[in-house]
Amino acid sequence: MFHPTTHLKAALAALLLATTSGTLIGQGTPMTSNVPKAEQERQLIATLQSPASAMHDKVVACHRLAIIGTKEAVPALAAMLTDEKMAHYARYALEPMPDPSAAAALRAALGQLQGQLLVGVINSIGFRRDGQATAALARLLTGTDDQVTAAAAAALGRIGSTAAAQELQQALARTSGALQIACADSSLTCAEALVVNRQAGEAAAIYDRLCAPSFPDYIRTAAMYGAITARAADGIPLLLAQLNGQDEATLAAAWRAARVLPGSKVTQALAAAMDKVPAAKQVRLIQVLGDRGDKAALPAVLKATKNNSAPVRLAAIQLLPKVDDGSSGPATVLLSLSAGSDRTEADTALASLGQIGATGTNAMILAALPSAAPALRAKFIGVLGARRAEGASGELLKQAASPDAEVSKAAFRALAVIARPADLPELIRLSTASRDDAVKVPADLAVYAVSMKIEPATERAAPVLTALRAATTAQTRCSLLRPLGAIVKANGGSPQAFATIKTALDDRDPAVRDAALRCLTDWPDATPAALLLDIIKRDPAHRELAMRGGVRMAADVAAGRDPAKLDFLAWFTQANQAVTTREEKLIIVSGLGNVKQIEALKMLQPYLDDPTVQTEAALAVFAIAPELAKAGHAGMVKNMLDQITKTTQDADVKRTAGKMAKSLQPSAKKGKAR
Repeated sequence: MFHPTTHLKAALAALLLATTSGTLIGQGTPMTSNVPKAEQERQLIATLQSPASAMHDKVVACHRLAIIGTKEAVPALAAMLTDEKMAHYARYALEPMPDPSAAAALRAALGQLQGQLLVGVINSIGFRRDGQATAALARLLTGTDDQVTAAAAAALGRIGSTAAAQELQQALARTSGALQIACADSSLTCAEALVVNRQAGEAAAIYDRLCAPSFPDYIRTAAMYGAITARAADGIPLLLAQLNGQDEATLAAAWRAARVLPGSKVTQALAAAMDKVPAAKQVRLIQVLGDRGDKAALPAVLKATKNNSAPVRLAAIQLLPKVDDGSSGPATVLLSLSAGSDRTEADTALASLGQIGATGTNAMILAALPSAAPALRAKFIGVLGARRAEGASGELLKQAASPDAEVSKAAFRALAVIARPADLPELIRLSTASRDDAVKVPADLAVYAVSMKIEPATERAAPVLTALRAATTAQTRCSLLRPLGAIVKANGGSPQAFATIKTALDDRDPAVRDAALRCLTDWPDATPAALLLDIIKRDPAHRELAMRGGVRMAADVAAGRDPAKLDFLAWFTQANQAVTTREEKLIIVSGLGNVKQIEALKMLQPYLDDPTVQTEAALAVFAIAPELAKAGHAGMVKNMLDQITKTTQDADVKRTAGKMAKSLQPSAKKGKAR
C-alpha cells in the first residue's frame, strides 16, 4: 500500500538535486530541464547499469530517480538492493515511487537478504506502509536476528492495518523480553493509525491489552491515554475510574486525556467527580477544568470556592475567569471573597476579578467602592484600572480627592489608564490640590499620561499650559510645571510653551523658578541654550543644573543630532569660562568629547593638567582625536596624546594614548615634510 507521506523523500531528493543541477551523469549527458523526463530516466538507468559509472554518478542518479522514476527504473534499482554500498541509495529511490512494481521489488528482496541489508528493506516497506507485505513481515517476527525482528515489528506498526494489528497481537502473546516490548511499541503506532482510519473500536481493544501491568509504565500510560480518547465520550467511565485509582502510570494518562477529550458531557462528568476524589486530586481536577475552558464547569468551580480545603478554594478562585459564563455569579463571589480575612484568598480573588468578562462587573465594583474600607477600596480601584473600566472616570475622580493617601494614589494610577482628555481639567485641578508628596507622583503621571492621549500631538501641552497661565499660587504653578516638562520632553517644545516657562523663571517663588529651570534643562532641542548660558554666568546656585542641560544641547548640535542654529563653539567657550567646581568641569569635559573641532581640543588641554578631571579629559580627547587628525591636525593631536602619556596615572589611559599616538606618526611626519 502506497501512502502519501512517501512524497517526503521525493521532496528531500528534489532539494538535493537543486544543489547539483547541471551535474554530468554517466556518459557526460547534462541533466537539464530541456531533456524529456523519459530520456532522462533512460540515461539514469544506463548510468546505474554501467560498470564504468562512478559511485558518485550512481548516487546522483538514484536521487534523481526518486523524483522522476517510473516502473522502467525498478529492475535496475532492485538489482542494487544486494549491493552493500548502493543499497541505501536504491531504496531511497524506490521508497517514494508510486508504481506498485517498486513495492513488489522490495517485497521480493525480503527472501533474498539478511542482516543490515534486510533491515533496510524492511524499513523501506514500513515507510511505504505496504499492506501486501504483512504476511512476510509477520514471518520475520519468528526469526533469531533481533534487529530484523524489531524492524519487522516497527514496519507492521507503520502499516497500521487490521491485518498488521492482528499479527502484532499474536506476536505479543508468544514473545517476551525485548521483542515483546518492540511489538508493544509497534502496536501503539498501529492503534494510532487505526484511529485515524476510523477504526476506533479495533484500536481501543489494542490499547486495553497494552494497559496490562506486565508492560512498562511508559507503554501503559500511552495505552491508557489511547484507550480513553479512542472511545471519545464512551471513554468517560474509564477516565473516571483512573482518576479514582492509585496507579500513577494510568493516572498520568487520565489527567492528560481529561484536558483534551472533547464535549460538555466530559466536563460535566469531571465536575461531578469533584466531591468523590481527595483534596489533592480536587486541586488538579479544578486545574483541568480551567484548562478545558468549558463554561459547563462553572457551577462546580463556584462550589469549590467554599470547599473546606484551602488549596482547593484557592485553585477554584484562580480558575473562575477561565470558566466565566458572562453572568454576574463569578463577580459576586469574587467581590465577597476579596473582602475576606484570608489575605491570600482575598488577593487572589481581586486578581481573578480583574479577568472576569461579565459586562456588569465594572458596575458591581463601582457600587462596592463607597462602603469598602480604604485599604480594600484602593484595591478595588486597582482592579478597575487593570480592567480599563470605561465609564469609571467620574467615580475615580471623586476617589482621587480622598483624604486617604492609598485610595488617592490608586485612583490617580487608574485614571492614568482610564481617563480621557475631556477629564483633564478636573484631573489637573485634583493634581494641583494635592498636598501629599506621595500622592503628587502618581497625580503628575496621570496628568502626563492623559495629556499624551490628545491628538494631534502638538496640542498635548495645551491643557496644562492653560492651567499654568491661570494659576494663582506658587504651589499650583510648581505642580503644573512637573508634568508640563515631561510632556514637552516627549513631544517637543512650542514657542508658546517656551514663553510660558521662561516667564516662570522670573517668578518670585524660588520653588517655581527651580521647577521652570528643570523644564528648560530637559527641553528636547537647543531652543533654551542661550537662556541657560545666561543662567550659568549669573546664577551660581543653579549653574550646575543649567550647565547639564546646556551642555547636552550644545553637544547635540555639535554632533549633528540637533539641526538647531547654535554657535556651539561660542557656547562652550563662554560656559567653560564660568566653570568653578569639579562637577562643572566634568560636565564641560564630557560635552567637549562630542565636538570634533580643534577649538575643543584646545579647551581640553588645560584639563589634562588638572588631577581632578585628568582621566575624563583624556577620554574626551580620545573621542575626538581621530577625526581631528584626519582634518589636518595630526601634529597637535599627537602632541596632546604624548602629553597624556607623560602625565596620566591611569595605566589604561596611558596605553590607549600611546597606541593612538603611534598610529598618527606617519601622518605627523608627512605633515612636517610638507
